[in-house]
Amino acid sequence: MKPMNRHTRGLRACALAAALAAPAAWAQPAAMDHGSMPGMDHGSMNHGSAPAPMDHGSMPGMDHGSMSDAPAAPPVGSLPSSDGAGERGYDSYGIHAHMMDSTATWQVLFDKFGVSRNRDGEYAREWDGRFWFGSATDRLLVKSEGEAENGGGSSGKVEAFWSHAVSPFWDLQLGARRDIGTGPKRNWAAIGIEGLLPYNIELDATGYVGSSGRTALALKAEYDLLLTQRLIFTPELEASFYGKDDPDRGIGSGLAEGALSLRLRYEITREFAPYIGVSFERKFGQTASYASEAGASRSQTAVIAGVRFWF
Repeated sequence: MKPMNRHTRGLRACALAAALAAPAAWAQPAAMDHGSMPGMDHGSMNHGSAPAPMDHGSMPGMDHGSMSDAPAAPPVGSLPSSDGAGERGYDSYGIHAHMMDSTATWQVLFDKFGVSRNRDGEYAREWDGRFWFGSATDRLLVKSEGEAENGGGSSGKVEAFWSHAVSPFWDLQLGARRDIGTGPKRNWAAIGIEGLLPYNIELDATGYVGSSGRTALALKAEYDLLLTQRLIFTPELEASFYGKDDPDRGIGSGLAEGALSLRLRYEITREFAPYIGVSFERKFGQTASYASEAGASRSQTAVIAGVRFWF
């Protein structure tokens, strides 16, 4: 849905584009050159008399009540499938054309599903996916991301939201999050926004409030650069902030973690696209100190490979 993007923001934006692309109501037909018409005697024409007015009311079959001075923008549900990226269409982000109306539909999308290998030769399985059910305006949204190391350690989260479109480019999301993996499980109330910035940069920002006065903020931004209609380069930037220390999960207050990934994927079909890339992760502040005390690295570089798919 960048993906969506990657999701439904482009659909609602398409209504604006369609309105701008509609032919102008004031456009006039090209003037007719009567001088070039053979057999017409202009001298016999009485230019001094005005032509008789046309009685539109006497014209059969014409419903003047349905005529307007300007063409109305078509409703979102009637728009063609296009995401502004040439011939790719919304389906390249996993958006079905029939979801543009109010009919409830669903989708499963995994933006990342694969493995990584760091410079120490350690492997990990990673995922970043979502499921939604509903319309273009309101839907149930479930998201999950994380990684599981071959050595047994793991980290991740599962989130469930009510997602509501508040503008053609932005969704408001209300719900909850549960931390999973190594360490104690934490539960959070969540509120966030997901939308499209200028230059088609997708932004996902979510704030959290947990028990014992815990607070957190997660930011994610990514951009799809089309090298060809099938080859797409995607840089992605993530950052996590916390309001207080959580030693049991190895998290310190302030900026805790940041990550940059660069992925190159090839769309064999729009639903199935293998990718390769590289990721850079770094821990900051007290979080980095906790990692050092546990014998882990403060930063990590890894080669990644996997597949992006949706259905």
